[in-house]
Amino acid sequence: MNQLDFKGRHAVVTGGATGLGYAIAQRLIASGGTVTLWDRDEAGAKKAAASLGAQASAVAVDVAQHGSV
Repeated sequence: MNQLDFKGRHAVVTGGATGLGYAIAQRLIASGGTVTLWDRDEAGAKKAAASLGAQASAVAVDVAQHGSV
């Protein structure tokens, strides 16, 4: 049962290349939204976005570094 309606919305998911961030991105896409994955691992983020499909994009970002955000 999917009670989340994310149609027409976009989310930035930090740490989205793996683990909990990736799972959250999957759920948001399944709920009709689009996501941008932020992760320090650029290659991992791009691979994750490719596996999620056209509703996902990836950007290399280290949220611990102010200049990166």
